[in-house]
Amino acid sequence: MKIWAKTILGEKITRSLLHEQALIDQYSFDETLCDICQQLDLPTPIVTPTNLRHFFAFNHVKFKPRDFVESVDFDYMELEFVIEKKKK
Repeated sequence: MKIWAKTILGEKITRSLLHEQALIDQYSFDETLCDICQQLDLPTPIVTPTNLRHFFAFNHVKFKPRDFVESVDFDYMELEFVIEKKKK
């Protein structure tokens, strides 16, 4: 399973990371998010139940600057599942 993490400022991607993990569920989401933020050298946002629902229902979630305790230099951070097409 792959998760594409990116930070957006205006309309430009300022940071990007493709994170691979065997499996992710609601219990391992926090740990995965911490790993991603550490690799991107970012503070970890506060995760709400709404964030989890959006991620697992719609395959993506956005974290805005208000979701971070520390100040950030982007408009939002987005995480989304990368769905791989099966080869025929």
